[in-house]
Amino acid sequence: MNRMKYRLSRHAVDVMAARAIKEKWVKDTVKNPSLKIIKSPNEVQLFSTINEYENRCLKVVLNPISMVVITVYFDRNKRKKGCK
Repeated sequence: MNRMKYRLSRHAVDVMAARAIKEKWVKDTVKNPSLKIIKSPNEVQLFSTINEYENRCLKVVLNPISMVVITVYFDRNKRKKGCK
């Protein structure tokens, strides 16, 4: 996933602000996820451990066709199981 161009949905921008999620974390997760789950042709879930935020597992939901980040949040279930 070299130099992936993506844009943030309005919802993603709103939840990032509400949850103190840095755009750098989203960018790094899109570029180099530790785990990638393809849910459908229109939805890919990308995960990455954010060391500077208590090693929490960030989940980025991306539409790979339009390259739009739909939502972003820290996934509690993945944190318990490991962000891999």
